[in-house]
Amino acid sequence: MKYFFPIHLDGGNRGCEAIAKGSAILLDESADRLFGYCRDVALDTQLGIADYVTLVPCRRESLLIDKFLGLTNRIFRTHQTATWRELYPYRSFLRLIGKDDVVVSTGGDMMCYDNNAVVYTNNWLHGHGIKTILWGCSMGPENQTKEKLETLFKFSLIYARESLTFEYFKSLGLKNLCLLPDPAFILQPQECSLPECLMHEDVVGLNVSNFVMGGVSLDGAFAPEVLSLIDHILQHTASHILLVPHVTWNIDGVNQDDRQMARIICEHFGRNERLHILDIDNLNYCQIRYAISHCSMFIGARTHAVISAYRMCVPTIALGYSIKSRGIAKDLGLDERLVVDSKHCTKGELLSSFTYLSENKDCIRRHLTDIMPEYIQRTYQIRNYLAQLNNE
Repeated sequence: MKYFFPIHLDGGNRGCEAIAKGSAILLDESADRLFGYCRDVALDTQLGIADYVTLVPCRRESLLIDKFLGLTNRIFRTHQTATWRELYPYRSFLRLIGKDDVVVSTGGDMMCYDNNAVVYTNNWLHGHGIKTILWGCSMGPENQTKEKLETLFKFSLIYARESLTFEYFKSLGLKNLCLLPDPAFILQPQECSLPECLMHEDVVGLNVSNFVMGGVSLDGAFAPEVLSLIDHILQHTASHILLVPHVTWNIDGVNQDDRQMARIICEHFGRNERLHILDIDNLNYCQIRYAISHCSMFIGARTHAVISAYRMCVPTIALGYSIKSRGIAKDLGLDERLVVDSKHCTKGELLSSFTYLSENKDCIRRHLTDIMPEYIQRTYQIRNYLAQLNNE
């Protein structure tokens, strides 16, 4: 039996790297038994993912085929054309999967977005009698579609990473459920060279993304909140700020590169000597986690950057925009003020939350230190569910 990860993509999103490595450890299998669909083999090899998972290069379609698929999807907009478009790039990967294998649909919050490859690959695999797991997932009622509801009942097992998703799935009548922490929680930080700014005692880590900022610019509705917070830290504290990119994707015209957002912010503040950017080009997920561990506080948009801060017991605010942020914070017993909804944020709310974080950081750190060992250990219970599934 082998395990296949069709939604791995690549470590240009360090969250994908974290899930791949954490999942490989939880599955307790060598790389020659684990196969990940990969868009950038060179990068994933550099990041060390190839030590955990055998990387299967995705097929680069010709521009003509890609345009044709897009055109048919726009013109016809039928379930059949959507299925064809989503499955076409995966066809060679799916052919590698046998009846005795298990497919692990990762991606964490993939079910929080429009109908996508998770739905269509799962339907295809279910139709071919192959066991599938929706792995470490989050999803809320606001994300539901007819297609998602149908495919949820086709998974052999659903591993929810926080209780809000778990309770929602239970309300739908799903039975094949378990509730365990995100697989990235089990990863250890990896020591590496640190930027000079982290030699200071008080450094606030800050990760922002195009999702919370409303694009790769300072024109979105949430941008004034972020800029106001940075200005407050620079004007009223002695803290340094380390901007921590976590995603470097710029694919098919969709820019999710956190480095660009960090540069725009630095330029806005005239490259202030207390405002820095962590160079992640040669850092893997666990090395970024090591850097985050040296921050006195952290504010993050990317879920797996926030998970690193939680894991290292750094007092943290999650800049959430979906159920995942609220659910993970709730399960960790954190105050609701430590999750700021970037899509429905009132003026001054982020700064108010930061004030709460600053005033209570020692208590929050002690709380995380107390609960984290047991919380992490729970993740390994997935092996019991896998044993049951493999015996069916």
